[in-house]
Amino acid sequence: MASNGLLRLAAGTILVAWSGQAPAQGTDLELNNPGTLSVCVTDANAPMSSVIDGEMQGYEVSFTKDIARRLDLKAEYRISVFEGIFAAVANHVCDISAGSHSITIPRKEIINFSSPHFVGSYTILTPSDSGIKDEAGLAGKRLGVIAASIQETYANETYKDTQIVPFPDSAALLISLQSGQVDTAFFDGGLAATYVASSQRPLSVVVSIPNDDQPAGIGVAKDRPNLLAAVNKAIADMIEDGTYAKIYKEWVGESVPTLPGPDFMPTR
Repeated sequence: MASNGLLRLAAGTILVAWSGQAPAQGTDLELNNPGTLSVCVTDANAPMSSVIDGEMQGYEVSFTKDIARRLDLKAEYRISVFEGIFAAVANHVCDISAGSHSITIPRKEIINFSSPHFVGSYTILTPSDSGIKDEAGLAGKRLGVIAASIQETYANETYKDTQIVPFPDSAALLISLQSGQVDTAFFDGGLAATYVASSQRPLSVVVSIPNDDQPAGIGVAKDRPNLLAAVNKAIADMIEDGTYAKIYKEWVGESVPTLPGPDFMPTR
């Protein structure tokens, strides 16, 4: 099992949303508990997954609720720190993960991924009065990242003259950016847009980087092929019947990207 330091499952962090009738698939889906689809998500990650009015909401939540509905299951959400979410799935703490995590070669060594269900970007923010205008201004500065994220990998590979500072989640990273503990911070593009619009300390975009070659997928343990196949079928149906586009427009924006097909293979 994942250690307590990797996964927070204290009282009050498990939220349940009913999304169907009694399960038709039963144990054929290799679930922890027949009838329930347990989903590991990260919190404070709007618009993907965050607690709003006491309920877990966002793109990932709406998407996985619809997967559960199509499988005649109820969805149960468990909050994980990002760094521990892959171990949580691999060790069956939850049935699937929806942490807006890109499909990468190293991650595929730990768990399987569904067909891509989200394509986004990642963005570096800085306080508007910092004087940092572009990537050249990152030299000698402190860049905050979420530990174990693709942003951390990208930053370490790209910004050799910048001090990379990892944080456990986006909420801690935002606080550090606003308080001046770091000069800049790396976020998912959708979350960055939310912070620019809502931050009490004005924030500006240093650079926004497309992430077309690293789409996100739903995480599934390697020993659960039936569950993976069922999730892939649900995703294909959601794309076909317009549900994917509807959820994207509700939570992210009107310009809905075309998703890579089920044969997508990461190159890094």
